Amino acid sequence: MAWPGMPDFSDVVQNPSVCFEDDDLSRGQVAVNPRGLPLVYSGNFACVYKVSNGSREFAVRCFTREVRDQQQRYSQLDQYLSAARPDTFVRFQYLDRGIRVKGQWYPIVKMAWVEGERLDKFVERHLDAPDILRDMAARWRGANGSLRGLNIAHNDLQHGNVMVQRDEAIRLVDYDGIFLPRFHGEDSPELGHKNYQHPLRTIRDYDERIDNFPSLVLYLSLLAISSKPQLWSEFYNQENLILTKDDFAAPEDSRCFKELRNIRDGSVAELAAYLADLCSCPVDQVPDLESALSSFPSSPAPASTPAMTPQPVPGTSQPPTAGSDYRNLIQTGQISPTTPVQNLVLTCPKCHLVSSPELIYCAVESCATLLHPGSQTCKGCNSLVPMEAFFCTECGVNLNAPAKA
Repeated sequence: MAWPGMPDFSDVVQNPSVCFEDDDLSRGQVAVNPRGLPLVYSGNFACVYKVSNGSREFAVRCFTREVRDQQQRYSQLDQYLSAARPDTFVRFQYLDRGIRVKGQWYPIVKMAWVEGERLDKFVERHLDAPDILRDMAARWRGANGSLRGLNIAHNDLQHGNVMVQRDEAIRLVDYDGIFLPRFHGEDSPELGHKNYQHPLRTIRDYDERIDNFPSLVLYLSLLAISSKPQLWSEFYNQENLILTKDDFAAPEDSRCFKELRNIRDGSVAELAAYLADLCSCPVDQVPDLESALSSFPSSPAPASTPAMTPQPVPGTSQPPTAGSDYRNLIQTGQISPTTPVQNLVLTCPKCHLVSSPELIYCAVESCATLLHPGSQTCKGCNSLVPMEAFFCTECGVNLNAPAKA
């Protein structure tokens, strides 16, 4: 049986009450274009529709190919993030009986709709505002840090999966290929966008380090365009920001790399030369973004301490193994050896919602107030985090490392 394609999904979504089983979606309205046809946003393996139900708006992600373990992967990701979901992630729900096409049910992912614009469109709109682009580069470091702090990888970091909201907050979308610690040893379900991935990457390259190369590509691109906006008209092709897979395959012959190395901004030139060198090294030897930037004193945004392997705090239990939920991952296994779970503060002091004792933060995404009594202030971003956390959930700073002078 052939898997439905975008035309099939676009046909059936015109009648939500028939094609959807979920109450929110079946009673909703699908956004349409001026011709009255469903608006659709297409990607490599899925197409996305916007469904509104009153004041609530949802993104419905329909897969255009079969991925047999997709339900299990999304379920494990939801469980992993249940204790503390960083602001860069959007709440989602995997529905096995998601959409009916020609009498057959197919899975979908139902997500909160992210109102914003893709990173490339944001850049294009601010070509004459270098300060805004440099601020976005700094924000990108924070978003990348939140992934490092969770020991996970998005696996397809690229302009189309980075949404910028009106307040310039970053939201990541498309979680189909995300790496979790429990996936160690597995093949990658996808290889990511070709214009952002290391040229030597294969499906065997699948761990928490796989975002390191594209993270640096995105960061360098933002800084470079802020320093020389003309790069946009020269190298942007709607499938990149400025660099492409051909540049990574042969940096010594790349016109773009030559332009970057000759740019007046010393930090951009240094990072460009560094990235070019990384194109020939093994994928697993590419350092994370903060480790890379720590080598360049001229880096414009404050660098956080490179993430390190969590070590146990003296007198506490050993850190949990890969596959534990986030609460156990960033802590030593418990808030305090003498604090029973039932005695923890469960009522949010801000919104008064009663939350599960397994949660570190309030379950209301717009609130996310710290629920546990013990907390500390991150020296990197001033966010409140649990006392025994190894990494800041906002910027990824290693909380057990001494602060930089």
